[in-house]
Amino acid sequence: MATTERELQKLGPNPLPSSDGVHPSVWRVKKIDASAAADGTVDNSVWNSCPSLQIGNSNHWAMDFEPDTSAKICYDENSIHILFKVRDNFIRCLASELNGEVWKDACVEFFFAPEGSRPTSYYNLEVNCGGAVRLGHQSAPNTDIVLVRKEDGDRIRVVHSLAPVIKEEIKEPTLWTLEIAIPFEILKNYSRVFVPHPGSKWKANFYKCAENNSHPHWLSWAPITSPAPNFHLPQFFGELQFE
Repeated sequence: MATTERELQKLGPNPLPSSDGVHPSVWRVKKIDASAAADGTVDNSVWNSCPSLQIGNSNHWAMDFEPDTSAKICYDENSIHILFKVRDNFIRCLASELNGEVWKDACVEFFFAPEGSRPTSYYNLEVNCGGAVRLGHQSAPNTDIVLVRKEDGDRIRVVHSLAPVIKEEIKEPTLWTLEIAIPFEILKNYSRVFVPHPGSKWKANFYKCAENNSHPHWLSWAPITSPAPNFHLPQFFGELQFE
């Protein structure tokens, strides 16, 4: 979904200058031992050792609510791992099937371009607070879109703290978490993806959105310049640097 430009983001303990000297959003991705991979508990040694990035750019888009949203990311030889934490209000969650319209619900997203030679060819991972997944690949925005097959979608591990379906909007402040593990082998079925190693670089952005609720919003990690919410703008992706 989307974002524009507001202010340079606080990168906490993890800031680096961008490789081109222009883009401010660069993040180091820690490597973990596969045997110690995140296990569905938010408070463990793996996640406690990873810094949090803030998904807080509203990019001058009109909204009257901005949930406090953060993410942590790490990887092992088999998967990329992401933990989202959201302090949210006005929560609805209706989509429950693979590749459904999850972005309309309380949703977090990770768009990433793992092919350095093709920075506009990217994956869009979108997961609502109930754990429903949408994962697709496109060679450019809205071009050659391919959604993952069920057998691949079933291999994505998602641990969520809220119920799978929330029909009545939760209006009171609520903290929810979402942990995701994406096997690299899945990604290889849709584009040329190499398992990252120390020194690898991906282009990426992280998002929080909700459309089918009383207070729609669209937030990003790396700032986006666009007159209307639009997350499918890979030219504004930040950079992930794998350790």
